[in-house]
Amino acid sequence: MVSVLGDTQTAVPAAEVSVDAPAPVTSINSELLYEAGGLRLDAGYYNAETIQAHRAMAASGLTMMRLGDVTERIFIPPRFKRVYVDEAHGVPFLQGTHIVHFRPADLKYLSRSAHRNLERWIIKAGWVLVTCSGTIGRVAIALQQWDDWAASQHILRVVPKADGICPAGYIYAWLSSPLGQAQFNGIYGAVVDELTADHVKNILIPVPETEEQRDMVRSINALVMDAVATKERALEQDALAVETVSRLIPAAAG
Repeated sequence: MVSVLGDTQTAVPAAEVSVDAPAPVTSINSELLYEAGGLRLDAGYYNAETIQAHRAMAASGLTMMRLGDVTERIFIPPRFKRVYVDEAHGVPFLQGTHIVHFRPADLKYLSRSAHRNLERWIIKAGWVLVTCSGTIGRVAIALQQWDDWAASQHILRVVPKADGICPAGYIYAWLSSPLGQAQFNGIYGAVVDELTADHVKNILIPVPETEEQRDMVRSINALVMDAVATKERALEQDALAVETVSRLIPAAAG
Protein backbone atom coordinates (compact mmCIF):
# COMPACT_ATOMS: atom_id res chain seq x y z
CA MET A 1 0.00 0.00 0.00
CA VAL A 2 1.29 3.47 -0.84
CA SER A 3 1.10 6.02 1.96
CA VAL A 4 0.64 9.19 -0.05
CA LEU A 5 1.03 11.74 2.69
CA GLY A 6 3.72 9.92 4.61
CA ASP A 7 1.45 9.47 7.66
CA THR A 8 0.61 6.20 9.36
CA GLN A 9 -2.96 5.41 8.32
CA THR A 10 -5.40 2.82 9.59
CA ALA A 11 -6.67 0.72 6.70
CA VAL A 12 -10.44 0.72 6.23
CA PRO A 13 -12.56 -1.19 3.74
CA ALA A 14 -12.61 0.52 0.33
CA ALA A 15 -16.41 0.60 0.40
CA GLU A 16 -16.24 2.99 3.37
CA VAL A 17 -14.01 5.47 1.58
CA SER A 18 -15.87 8.48 0.25
CA VAL A 19 -14.79 11.81 -1.22
CA ASP A 20 -18.27 13.13 -1.95
CA ALA A 21 -18.03 15.66 0.88
CA PRO A 22 -14.35 16.13 1.76
CA ALA A 23 -13.59 17.55 5.16
CA PRO A 24 -11.95 20.98 5.13
CA VAL A 25 -8.17 20.86 5.28
CA THR A 26 -7.34 22.56 8.54
CA SER A 27 -3.83 21.18 8.97
CA ILE A 28 -1.05 19.98 6.70
CA ASN A 29 1.89 17.95 7.91
CA SER A 30 5.39 19.32 7.54
CA GLU A 31 6.41 16.55 5.16
CA LEU A 32 3.78 17.68 2.67
CA LEU A 33 4.95 21.27 2.93
CA TYR A 34 8.52 20.17 2.30
CA GLU A 35 7.61 18.02 -0.71
CA ALA A 36 5.50 20.83 -2.18
CA GLY A 37 8.65 22.87 -2.74
CA GLY A 38 8.98 26.49 -1.74
CA LEU A 39 7.29 25.79 1.61
CA ARG A 40 4.20 27.70 0.57
CA LEU A 41 1.97 28.57 3.51
CA ASP A 42 -0.93 30.20 1.63
CA ALA A 43 -4.00 28.02 2.05
CA GLY A 44 -5.18 28.69 -1.50
CA TYR A 45 -2.34 26.54 -2.81
CA TYR A 46 -3.87 23.43 -1.25
CA ASN A 47 -7.12 21.89 -2.42
CA ALA A 48 -9.30 20.10 0.14
CA GLU A 49 -10.71 17.60 -2.35
CA THR A 50 -7.30 16.64 -3.68
CA ILE A 51 -5.75 16.12 -0.28
CA GLN A 52 -8.82 14.25 0.96
CA ALA A 53 -8.64 11.99 -2.11
CA HIS A 54 -5.04 11.08 -1.34
CA ARG A 55 -5.92 10.44 2.29
CA ALA A 56 -8.78 8.20 1.18
CA MET A 57 -6.52 6.21 -1.12
CA ALA A 58 -3.86 5.83 1.58
CA ALA A 59 -6.48 4.61 4.04
CA SER A 60 -8.30 2.27 1.64
CA GLY A 61 -6.09 -0.75 2.16
CA LEU A 62 -5.78 -1.13 -1.63
CA THR A 63 -2.46 -1.42 -3.41
CA MET A 64 -1.82 1.76 -5.37
CA MET A 65 0.63 2.07 -8.25
CA ARG A 66 1.72 4.87 -10.54
CA LEU A 67 -0.23 4.95 -13.79
CA GLY A 68 3.06 5.11 -15.66
CA ASP A 69 4.08 1.76 -14.17
CA VAL A 70 0.97 -0.12 -15.33
CA THR A 71 0.71 1.25 -18.88
CA GLU A 72 2.75 0.85 -22.04
CA ARG A 73 3.28 4.54 -22.63
CA ILE A 74 1.96 7.97 -21.62
CA PHE A 75 2.90 10.86 -23.88
CA ILE A 76 1.97 14.17 -25.44
CA PRO A 77 3.12 14.81 -29.02
CA PRO A 78 4.99 18.03 -29.80
CA ARG A 79 3.46 21.20 -31.14
CA PHE A 80 3.54 21.59 -34.89
CA LYS A 81 2.47 23.88 -37.69
CA ARG A 82 -0.68 22.49 -39.23
CA VAL A 83 -1.47 22.38 -42.92
CA TYR A 84 -5.11 21.67 -43.61
CA VAL A 85 -6.54 20.17 -46.78
CA ASP A 86 -9.91 18.85 -47.91
CA GLU A 87 -11.32 15.60 -46.57
CA ALA A 88 -10.36 13.54 -49.61
CA HIS A 89 -6.66 14.32 -49.20
CA GLY A 90 -6.27 14.55 -45.46
CA VAL A 91 -6.30 12.78 -42.12
CA PRO A 92 -9.11 13.67 -39.66
CA PHE A 93 -7.73 15.85 -36.88
CA LEU A 94 -9.20 15.66 -33.37
CA GLN A 95 -9.10 18.69 -31.10
CA GLY A 96 -9.49 18.54 -27.32
CA THR A 97 -13.13 19.62 -27.45
CA HIS A 98 -13.98 16.78 -29.82
CA ILE A 99 -13.22 13.82 -27.57
CA VAL A 100 -16.37 14.16 -25.45
CA HIS A 101 -18.69 14.79 -28.41
CA PHE A 102 -20.93 12.08 -29.79
CA ARG A 103 -19.93 13.03 -33.32
CA PRO A 104 -17.05 15.52 -33.59
CA ALA A 105 -18.24 18.60 -35.47
CA ASP A 106 -16.21 20.89 -37.71
CA LEU A 107 -13.43 18.38 -38.21
CA LYS A 108 -10.36 19.58 -40.04
CA TYR A 109 -8.01 17.40 -42.07
CA LEU A 110 -4.23 17.38 -41.97
CA SER A 111 -2.24 17.11 -45.16
CA ARG A 112 -0.56 13.73 -45.46
CA SER A 113 2.26 15.08 -47.60
CA ALA A 114 2.97 18.39 -45.83
CA HIS A 115 3.71 16.91 -42.40
CA ARG A 116 6.87 14.95 -41.74
CA ASN A 117 6.51 12.07 -39.30
CA LEU A 118 2.74 12.45 -39.15
CA GLU A 119 2.58 9.18 -37.22
CA ARG A 120 3.71 11.08 -34.12
CA TRP A 121 0.21 12.56 -33.88
CA ILE A 122 -1.72 9.44 -34.92
CA ILE A 123 -3.91 7.74 -32.31
CA LYS A 124 -5.14 4.15 -32.12
CA ALA A 125 -8.49 2.69 -31.13
CA GLY A 126 -8.51 1.68 -27.48
CA TRP A 127 -6.11 4.33 -26.26
CA VAL A 128 -7.25 6.49 -23.35
CA LEU A 129 -7.29 10.18 -24.24
CA VAL A 130 -7.11 13.03 -21.71
CA THR A 131 -7.37 16.74 -22.42
CA CYS A 132 -4.18 18.25 -21.04
CA SER A 133 -4.63 21.99 -21.58
CA GLY A 134 -7.53 24.40 -21.46
CA THR A 135 -10.21 22.37 -19.70
CA ILE A 136 -7.99 19.60 -18.38
CA GLY A 137 -9.04 16.13 -17.32
CA ARG A 138 -11.72 15.27 -19.86
CA VAL A 139 -11.32 11.56 -20.54
CA ALA A 140 -12.35 9.36 -23.47
CA ILE A 141 -11.46 6.09 -25.10
CA ALA A 142 -10.45 6.34 -28.75
CA LEU A 143 -13.20 4.75 -30.81
CA GLN A 144 -12.69 2.33 -33.67
CA GLN A 145 -13.86 5.13 -35.98
CA TRP A 146 -10.93 7.25 -34.73
CA ASP A 147 -8.28 4.62 -35.44
CA ASP A 148 -5.39 6.21 -37.37
CA TRP A 149 -6.81 9.70 -36.97
CA ALA A 150 -4.49 12.50 -35.87
CA ALA A 151 -4.98 14.36 -32.59
CA SER A 152 -3.58 17.62 -31.30
CA GLN A 153 -0.93 18.16 -28.67
CA HIS A 154 -3.72 19.25 -26.33
CA ILE A 155 -4.71 15.59 -25.98
CA LEU A 156 -2.52 13.34 -23.84
CA ARG A 157 -2.33 9.67 -24.81
CA VAL A 158 -2.40 6.77 -22.35
CA VAL A 159 -1.47 3.51 -24.09
CA PRO A 160 -2.59 0.48 -22.04
CA LYS A 161 -0.45 -2.63 -21.85
CA ALA A 162 -1.76 -5.58 -23.84
CA ASP A 163 -3.19 -8.03 -21.29
CA GLY A 164 -2.06 -5.70 -18.51
CA ILE A 165 -3.50 -5.62 -15.01
CA CYS A 166 -5.14 -2.26 -15.78
CA PRO A 167 -7.02 -2.47 -19.11
CA ALA A 168 -8.24 0.58 -21.02
CA GLY A 169 -11.81 0.57 -19.70
CA TYR A 170 -10.64 0.34 -16.10
CA ILE A 171 -8.12 3.17 -16.59
CA TYR A 172 -10.84 5.29 -18.19
CA ALA A 173 -13.26 4.63 -15.31
CA TRP A 174 -10.63 5.43 -12.68
CA LEU A 175 -9.52 8.68 -14.33
CA SER A 176 -13.18 9.70 -14.73
CA SER A 177 -13.98 9.00 -11.07
CA PRO A 178 -13.76 11.62 -8.29
CA LEU A 179 -10.53 10.06 -7.00
CA GLY A 180 -9.00 10.10 -10.47
CA GLN A 181 -10.17 13.60 -11.32
CA ALA A 182 -8.86 14.96 -8.02
CA GLN A 183 -5.35 13.87 -8.96
CA PHE A 184 -5.28 16.01 -12.08
CA ASN A 185 -4.72 18.92 -9.70
CA GLY A 186 -1.58 17.29 -8.37
CA ILE A 187 -0.76 15.79 -5.01
CA TYR A 188 -0.60 19.20 -3.39
CA GLY A 189 -3.94 20.39 -4.75
CA ALA A 190 -2.54 23.33 -6.66
CA VAL A 191 -4.59 24.45 -9.63
CA VAL A 192 -3.05 23.03 -12.80
CA ASP A 193 -3.56 24.83 -16.12
CA GLU A 194 -1.74 22.27 -18.21
CA LEU A 195 -1.02 18.60 -17.59
CA THR A 196 2.32 17.05 -18.42
CA ALA A 197 3.04 13.43 -19.23
CA ASP A 198 5.09 13.12 -16.02
CA HIS A 199 2.18 14.46 -13.98
CA VAL A 200 -0.19 11.81 -15.38
CA LYS A 201 2.41 9.05 -15.02
CA ASN A 202 2.44 9.82 -11.29
CA ILE A 203 -1.33 9.51 -10.86
CA LEU A 204 -2.08 6.65 -8.49
CA ILE A 205 -4.44 3.85 -9.51
CA PRO A 206 -5.60 0.82 -7.49
CA VAL A 207 -4.22 -2.44 -8.83
CA PRO A 208 -5.87 -5.81 -8.13
CA GLU A 209 -4.11 -8.36 -5.99
CA THR A 210 -6.85 -10.83 -5.06
CA GLU A 211 -9.05 -12.80 -7.43
CA GLU A 212 -12.05 -10.85 -6.19
CA GLN A 213 -10.32 -7.57 -7.07
CA ARG A 214 -9.30 -8.91 -10.48
CA ASP A 215 -12.93 -9.89 -11.12
CA MET A 216 -14.01 -6.37 -10.20
CA VAL A 217 -11.46 -4.83 -12.59
CA ARG A 218 -12.65 -7.13 -15.38
CA SER A 219 -16.26 -6.20 -14.65
CA ILE A 220 -15.51 -2.46 -14.70
CA ASN A 221 -13.54 -2.82 -17.91
CA ALA A 222 -16.36 -4.81 -19.55
CA LEU A 223 -18.94 -2.17 -18.61
CA VAL A 224 -16.86 0.59 -20.18
CA MET A 225 -15.96 -1.35 -23.30
CA ASP A 226 -19.62 -2.35 -23.80
CA ALA A 227 -20.48 1.35 -23.63
CA VAL A 228 -17.75 2.11 -26.18
CA ALA A 229 -19.07 -0.60 -28.52
CA THR A 230 -22.60 0.79 -28.15
CA LYS A 231 -21.34 4.26 -29.07
CA GLU A 232 -19.50 2.86 -32.09
CA ARG A 233 -22.68 1.11 -33.28
CA ALA A 234 -24.68 4.29 -32.68
CA LEU A 235 -22.22 6.29 -34.79
CA GLU A 236 -22.57 3.76 -37.61
CA GLN A 237 -26.36 4.04 -37.46
CA ASP A 238 -26.14 7.83 -37.30
CA ALA A 239 -23.92 7.91 -40.39
CA LEU A 240 -26.29 5.56 -42.21
CA ALA A 241 -29.29 7.75 -41.32
CA VAL A 242 -27.55 10.88 -42.61
CA GLU A 243 -26.52 9.11 -45.81
CA THR A 244 -30.06 7.80 -46.34
CA VAL A 245 -31.81 11.10 -45.75
CA SER A 246 -29.38 12.84 -48.09
CA ARG A 247 -30.77 10.73 -50.92
CA LEU A 248 -34.31 12.03 -50.41
CA ILE A 249 -33.87 15.26 -52.36
CA PRO A 250 -32.21 13.72 -55.45
CA ALA A 251 -34.88 10.99 -55.45
CA ALA A 252 -37.66 13.54 -55.19
CA ALA A 253 -36.12 15.76 -57.86
CA GLY A 254 -35.92 12.83 -60.24
